[in-house]
Amino acid sequence: MTVTVIDNAMVVAHLDAGLAYRSIEEALSEYRNGTLLAPARQQSSLGEGSFVFTSGAFSQGYGFRAYDTFPNRHDDQLTAVWDNSGRLSGVVVGPELGRRRTGALGAAAAVRLLPAGDGLTVGVIGAGAQAFAQLWAIRSVHSIVEVRSYRRNQEANLAFAQRVESELGIRTRALVSAQAACREVDLLIVATGASEPVIEDSWISDSCTIFTLGPKRHDACELPESLFARAQRITSDSAAQIEAEGQDSIIAASRVVPLGYLRPLADKADPPRWTAYEPAPSESTNSSGLKLYLSTGLAGTELFVARALIAKLQENPH
Repeated sequence: MTVTVIDNAMVVAHLDAGLAYRSIEEALSEYRNGTLLAPARQQSSLGEGSFVFTSGAFSQGYGFRAYDTFPNRHDDQLTAVWDNSGRLSGVVVGPELGRRRTGALGAAAAVRLLPAGDGLTVGVIGAGAQAFAQLWAIRSVHSIVEVRSYRRNQEANLAFAQRVESELGIRTRALVSAQAACREVDLLIVATGASEPVIEDSWISDSCTIFTLGPKRHDACELPESLFARAQRITSDSAAQIEAEGQDSIIAASRVVPLGYLRPLADKADPPRWTAYEPAPSESTNSSGLKLYLSTGLAGTELFVARALIAKLQENPH
């Protein structure tokens, strides 16, 4: 059988948010049941940059994702998926699969941390491709009534707002300060990659939920450390990745509940079914108070999304 090769344009055209979200729920279910092996990422230093590898094995196959950290203009990545017979099913080239996988993990976090209501008001700090992917996926499990975005480059901020409105149909206001984007929001998405805090603790209400996509080390973090101390609940897609940071991590892994161990707060778009589940000892049923979701990239989850997209295109190549 011919190996399916998928590029960025094909990901955008054929990967819908519902398919990505369902794939991630399948991955989280296998992780919870111990059938997804998801080691922390590995990095090979190569002078001015590195090659980074994430790999995973699950009930239906195995594979890897590779990308580089060299100072260059492109962000090409490679994801390869094998089935259990050892046959290479397909490869995905480009960064869009990874972004939308990360967005779908955000949707899974939204299902578990944000109660159903009349719709979310979402603040965005760092209005770029990663933030867009979060909104793209979260919109499939929650109604979003308004987005309030901030980016230091106001031209880029306006372009982001226009893209969200035109492609996702969500009313979006491009604001001129980070503080304004934090005010009276249900969810705050911080996606800057900054090594220093880009928001202040005093800007954040106790009812807010924060998704942080940037680094989470003492020497590099886009959130102030005080928010971690203040949070009533902290969850991450990969506690193993946080643990791998060791003493450099801004948060002790023991304080972090794995995302896959949390129940959804209410029935939403095709929610997971909990058949053999026991809450983690540290899990609380209290849904009030400041909540943090630390996006770290659960190894292997991109393989589930890639596999689902490969199957879709093999069934309907046109």
